[in-house]
Amino acid sequence: MNSRPGPALRAVLHECDEEASLRFRTLIETGVVGLSKRLFAHVLERGIARGEVRADALDDLVLDVIPALMTYRSKVCGSEWTDAEMADVIDRIMVPLVRSAPA
Repeated sequence: MNSRPGPALRAVLHECDEEASLRFRTLIETGVVGLSKRLFAHVLERGIARGEVRADALDDLVLDVIPALMTYRSKVCGSEWTDAEMADVIDRIMVPLVRSAPA
């Protein structure tokens, strides 16, 4: 929330009544978060089919990890993700979170 767009986001969130808040959340979920979660689910499904990802790893909590990290870093911290940082997130967080047990 300390980034340049942070105050605007806080203002929108604080000024929304319940109906407007629901519309705002729906817009964010369908237009931003939902798309990334669907793409990530597809990646996990392919990994499950290859036996590299546990079948139980395909759930809402796991699907929230990447969008949550990306949103936090970009909107709250005001920083962009480099390719190296994204690779680091995949290697250090996502792979250990979803990988199958060694054979």
